[in-house]
Amino acid sequence: MHQSIRQHLIVTYAISLGLMTAYMSLLQPIPSVSAQQLIGPVSQETSGTGNQGGRIENIATTLPYPTKSLEKKGAQTSPRKLHRLIRKPQNAPIATVEPAPSGSSPVSSLPTPPPLLQSDNTISQSKEPSSLNRSVGAALPLATMTFAPSSATTAASSTAATSTTTGTIPLAAAGAGNSSTSGSGDAGGRSMKKLAAEISMPVLSVNPAIGTSPTSLSFTAQQGGGNPATQTLTISNTGGGTSSWNANESMTWLSLSSASGTGTGTVTVSVTTGTFTAGSYSGTVMLSATGASSVIVPVTFTVTTAPLSPAIGASPASFSFTAQAGVNPAAQTLTISNTGNGTLSWSAGDNAVWLTLSPASGTGNGPVTLAVTTATLTAGSYSGLITLTAPGVTAVTVPVALTITTAPVPPAIGTSPTSLSFTAQQGGGNPTAQTMTISNTGGGTLSWSASPNTTWLAVSPTSATGNGAVTASVTTGILTAGSYNGNITLSATGASSMTVPVTFTVTAVPTISLSPTSLTYTAAQGGTNPASQTVALTNAGGVVSWTVSDSASWLSVSPASGSSSSTLTAAVDTTGLAAGTYNGTITVSATGSSSKTVNVTLMVSAPTTSSATLTWVPNTESDLAGYKIYQATASGTYGAALGTVPAGTVIYQATGLSANTTYFFVITAYDIAGNESAYSNEVSKSIF
Repeated sequence: MHQSIRQHLIVTYAISLGLMTAYMSLLQPIPSVSAQQLIGPVSQETSGTGNQGGRIENIATTLPYPTKSLEKKGAQTSPRKLHRLIRKPQNAPIATVEPAPSGSSPVSSLPTPPPLLQSDNTISQSKEPSSLNRSVGAALPLATMTFAPSSATTAASSTAATSTTTGTIPLAAAGAGNSSTSGSGDAGGRSMKKLAAEISMPVLSVNPAIGTSPTSLSFTAQQGGGNPATQTLTISNTGGGTSSWNANESMTWLSLSSASGTGTGTVTVSVTTGTFTAGSYSGTVMLSATGASSVIVPVTFTVTTAPLSPAIGASPASFSFTAQAGVNPAAQTLTISNTGNGTLSWSAGDNAVWLTLSPASGTGNGPVTLAVTTATLTAGSYSGLITLTAPGVTAVTVPVALTITTAPVPPAIGTSPTSLSFTAQQGGGNPTAQTMTISNTGGGTLSWSASPNTTWLAVSPTSATGNGAVTASVTTGILTAGSYNGNITLSATGASSMTVPVTFTVTAVPTISLSPTSLTYTAAQGGTNPASQTVALTNAGGVVSWTVSDSASWLSVSPASGSSSSTLTAAVDTTGLAAGTYNGTITVSATGSSSKTVNVTLMVSAPTTSSATLTWVPNTESDLAGYKIYQATASGTYGAALGTVPAGTVIYQATGLSANTTYFFVITAYDIAGNESAYSNEVSKSIF
């Protein structure tokens, strides 16, 4: 039997390069062990003699450090059974046994690993050479182990060592036990499997790690609206091992579905809007797993303000009308507005026959005119209701109150005499003035006015209150022989007007006469000249030679002379004239007779004129004859009627209105007996 030897065995396991870093971090220094643990008999046998095998003996005596450092103090070194290193060919050998070349060290250092794979955990033992430390600490990537025979072996052993005796021993094969050869050998040696089990190696462990996508969640919803769409978290294991994870939410408004799982999975995250007011809310989803760090996913929930819908605003909130029976009060205005958002399309209706709304519908803000008709209403109190509606909007009601009072007895005009008549000689003096007595034949207070409708007739005073007298006078002037008719109109607020007819008779004398005795022209400044007018010259009482002259540069007359009756043509030229009234005279002189004149008036108006259209509610009385229209440039100062229209007409256009002037209008109704109503409500129009 070969002498037992003690061998320091270093078994190096190959691990994958991907786990090297983690493995190196787990390595701990190998604790010092006794020679009994590191040194054991190792033998290799072959059948027969020769160069087929060699004995490795006393390897412990050739270590480059004292063997006593490897022995337990006070212990006896006892031989151990030899291991059989059985060569068993494999396709991928992972261990070899090689003899050392002559003159080599007793124990070869294991191959040094590349510097890339070394770590700071180099194994060190006290009093040991660095070569052994380097071999042990860098053994991770090696796949072979080498046994070097001692230089002190027997000749037979040396002879065997001269040939390359390399055995490729797979670990699996080594662990199978002793290998049988034709030679004798130790049957009781330890197997490689058992030897590997005796060497404590660090265990590589990689913990699981939680990965999630996305890393944050954001939800948006409208206040009072529905919940936003759910979102999904994808869970993955970015570490090793098995990840058994759980998910938990931090807020009651957060809810999770599939809140646990193993490995890769998904978590459905939903939020509940509920009664949240507008604002931003924060929460978290916490992901945890055994052996792994928890992961927090922040969740933001933004609640926006709900848009306002349209809403009806009405101003004022109520209306009140007061009127006398038969007289309509002034219209009033209801203002409609949208006090919400969006578009307001509204409709207005009422429940009173005496109330009219205009317009009855609209969009957005707008006015509604309220008109009250008292025609058939008696004295008393009436109530109505305006209802404003719009799609999807709460209706708004506006109450309307109407009070009808009994109409007082209106004043009435009485006059005496009821007509006037004057007589004078042509070219002579004026006749004597006459007086009319004015009295109130009705109730209340009579405030009256008197106005003539012709230039040869004048009245004084033109207005007064209560009973009074009016003096009427006529001017013969240039009137020719003939009969002239005029009238005086008596008017009073709240009373029917009265007309007093006036007749003026002018007798002829042997002289020249002109007709008419006055001419009036109207023109617009810068406009065309007005049409020419004619004057009839009558030569009465024989042949009289006459000549014509005028007193104004803008006036011309033709023919300029004659000796019999003729027609004179008078023309005016407004070129260069400013707006205003111009007066001139045409004089006809006759031999042996007094001269005769014609007064000429030229009214040049500003270039801009306008008109006003009046409309009114028709009078329904059966004896209605028509209407009279009155115009004034100051409120309440109405003279003679501007015009009349027959019954059935409810419109009148006032023309020739001057610029920069405000005009006031009223109308009255009169019956077939000549009775005239009180003035209507007053309206005005400013011309600019």
